Amino acid sequence: MKKLSYSKLKSHPHKFLEDHLENVANFSKSSFFSLVFNNNKLYSEIAYLIGLSHDFAKSTSYFQNYLLKSEKTEFTPHSFLSAIFTYYVVNIYLKNNKINFSLELDIIAFIVVLHHHGNIRNVPTLDDYFDNKVDSKLIKKQLSDLVSKEDSLDAFYKKKNIILNDFYNNFEEICEDISDRLFDFEYETNYDNYFSVLLFYSVLLDADKMDASESETINRSVIPSGIVDDYKIKHSFNKDGINKIREEAYAEVNKKINDLDLNNKIYSINLPTGIGKTLTGLSAVLKLKNRIINEYNINPRIIYSLPFLSIIDQNEHVIRDIFNENNLNGSDFLLKHNYLAEMKYVKNDDNEEYDISNSKILIEGWNSEFIITTFIQFFYSLIGNKNSFLRKFHNITNSIILLDEIQSIPYKYWGIINEILKKLANEYNCWIILMTATQPFIFKQNEIISLVNNVDYYFNQFDRIDYNFELEDISLDEFYNELFGVISKDVDKDVMVVLNTIKSSMEVYNSVKTYLGESNEIKIDDDGICRVGDDIKLIYLSTNILPFYRLKKIDAIKNSDKRNIVITTQLIEAGVDIDMDIVYRDFAPLDSIIQTAGRCNRSWKKSKGIVNVISLVNENGKRFSQFVYQTLLLNTTREVLASYSKISEKSFNLRASNEYFELISERSFDDDNLKLILNQLQFEEIPLNFKLIENRNNGIDVFVCVNAEAEEIFNRYIDICENLSGIERKNAFLEIKNKFYQYVISVDEKKIGAVNFYNGEIGVIWPEDLTFKYSLDVGFIFEDNEAPMIW
Repeated sequence: MKKLSYSKLKSHPHKFLEDHLENVANFSKSSFFSLVFNNNKLYSEIAYLIGLSHDFAKSTSYFQNYLLKSEKTEFTPHSFLSAIFTYYVVNIYLKNNKINFSLELDIIAFIVVLHHHGNIRNVPTLDDYFDNKVDSKLIKKQLSDLVSKEDSLDAFYKKKNIILNDFYNNFEEICEDISDRLFDFEYETNYDNYFSVLLFYSVLLDADKMDASESETINRSVIPSGIVDDYKIKHSFNKDGINKIREEAYAEVNKKINDLDLNNKIYSINLPTGIGKTLTGLSAVLKLKNRIINEYNINPRIIYSLPFLSIIDQNEHVIRDIFNENNLNGSDFLLKHNYLAEMKYVKNDDNEEYDISNSKILIEGWNSEFIITTFIQFFYSLIGNKNSFLRKFHNITNSIILLDEIQSIPYKYWGIINEILKKLANEYNCWIILMTATQPFIFKQNEIISLVNNVDYYFNQFDRIDYNFELEDISLDEFYNELFGVISKDVDKDVMVVLNTIKSSMEVYNSVKTYLGESNEIKIDDDGICRVGDDIKLIYLSTNILPFYRLKKIDAIKNSDKRNIVITTQLIEAGVDIDMDIVYRDFAPLDSIIQTAGRCNRSWKKSKGIVNVISLVNENGKRFSQFVYQTLLLNTTREVLASYSKISEKSFNLRASNEYFELISERSFDDDNLKLILNQLQFEEIPLNFKLIENRNNGIDVFVCVNAEAEEIFNRYIDICENLSGIERKNAFLEIKNKFYQYVISVDEKKIGAVNFYNGEIGVIWPEDLTFKYSLDVGFIFEDNEAPMIW
């Protein structure tokens, strides 16, 4: 990194301000140069100027005293004055170069710098904010300090043809101009301003953080396009039965990739569950990447996004095996990023592991060729206002985006997702693939290209199960009569019951355990699995179970040589690779029913699996489905299912799914309010109006000291909180964060009951409280289920 140092001014304790400004400017410019889209030459120059100006006001005596002597005053903040200066610099550049651009790039530069140390605020109210700030004594005091300073940035900026005296002498006029421009700001209806703010904001944040942390720029690499083909040959996948159909689908999608017109950039892979979409999708994106490199001279990142952590861990394991077999071992090739991911970045070529601070910077900036992540991380980086999410937006442009289980997106956001993804594809060189067994109508037929020529063919080949729809409401007691009969009669069959609420799932689990315990010895093992005699595993799953034990239980189901009886909530329904013989599913939207059915007879045994769809009600006669799902989805599902009682998978899945999504598309309305919010740059309103997960109750995080490892981690957490502060505390927690959250669950505050709190921040269940508050087999014990505490 270039060393300039015309003055003794500092941007950070270890860095001269001129060096930081120059480095951020150059990094920002190179970021735009590496991207391919319209106006990137102009944008790269603007990005350079933003980087050059973004910390201008750190040169005040107030900031320097804060940095070097820890003297913080009301005059220390630097973003506002720096934003005014950035506006001036960009505005002069546009005028001098006679650039009459449709977007107001100088105002966008002001917005970006103003918010570069926090989340983006509502732009329509910035004119009032601006006037109040300018009229305050703060800005005048800072300006007066800069004018009188001997040690200034004058020489540094003079070499860039930026004259500080011109800025000081015309300061009032500049402020009036900004105020008027903010008041009269032209809001687009095509997301142009919105995307431009995100792009410049993202590049500045990334450049700023990379330079401040002195993180190394990761060189881009190429992943061989045939590694999945090689993996399949090496592992000798047989081509009989179900594998024959899998091979046909794999070959067809890969051939289609080779024949595509790459000017059409939105595709679908609509195939049945259990057909091997992970390998097919992986091979497709790698071959697509190779074509884009050769034909567009763009090396696109691959972003593989999924809705649920359970399937991210499962699919990442498969992908990592393939990468490792080809010596693509580093984080620069494959990166998993979610809130539970380990903050460890290891470079492939020298096996160097970066320290925790640099690892965090590189991971959160998506510095990798292949990123596997959640819908939360991906979509909140497109539609949001938070600094931590938006920082990676520029690394989403010029990429291949594989969206798996896309039906999980709430239907009310189909319209905005359609428009945002089309904007990415058409103007920011993104190639997008939607992959699912239940394809929602997010895009019209003429907007999306199927990578499967004959979708019907594959769905007709799969005939592994029969559905039974019994939609008359029944109570739990009535359901037990049927369930216990099946458990006793079909002794060689694995049975799974999928419920809609944690409460109903716990009631069913406890009733089954009691029933089985009448004639068998019951024992709960160290993984929370109920062993029934020598031959049965009774397994309970829900978000009430700690993540550490959820993974263990899923592995126990997959790798069992015993009979499995599984009682679970819908967390099992999509993508989780387990195989059951008989499934009961409490009533749910149609796509959830079909996804759950994908866990039944997944490996296609000789005898058919059975999926029984029922409608359970509580003691007050209210359907459990009504506590979880929206009325439109439930009513539409009942309408589609009205003509069915018993039907085979091949006759039902595709036809019913298409009918269902067509009806939803006709009956739902686009969230025009959200579109207006984005176009009017009301950034603070976005998180209130775009929620992929609706929080019905206020959840409280609770750490459970359930075993020796958990105790050790929590004691380390206490040590960090009590003995460290600032960045040292943050970095120390990052080192344990992955393991820490394996022992945390979110509990409804109304049902949390008698739980201790540490530091008033997080609930904690100590080892001596486990008997009353946490059970290995069913998880957290809610207040209304709580046993009396006798001391």
